[in-house]
Amino acid sequence: MNESPRRWYRLRLRTLLLLVLLTTVGWSVYSYWSDYQDEAARRERELLSPPRGAMCTAIFRRELIGVARMAPGPATIDGVNNAVRGRFVLMNDDWIVLADVANGDTRQQWNPRENVLLLEVEGMP
Repeated sequence: MNESPRRWYRLRLRTLLLLVLLTTVGWSVYSYWSDYQDEAARRERELLSPPRGAMCTAIFRRELIGVARMAPGPATIDGVNNAVRGRFVLMNDDWIVLADVANGDTRQQWNPRENVLLLEVEGMP
């Protein structure tokens, strides 16, 4: 009865399968929960955005246009406009999109969110 002693680091097949199963379940729960949180945050941001088609004025930060002092409203300072105006199209984490409707033109203005100080919404379409 000469049995070799079992090493402490040796795993049985059933233990290894159980660990793989638990890891898979844990990863699935984590993945589902993080996707749920991202989706909930996106829905909450969408509720705060203006309605599509509303006339908006995006006022840029003073650092962007190189002005030392500026009132938080649309103005022309030293010949430079600090705002753009158009119909609201889309807003996400990175961009605010306004449609330029002047003279029948349908161009879109994609403004980085970090450059916008204030977004004035004038009303429903």
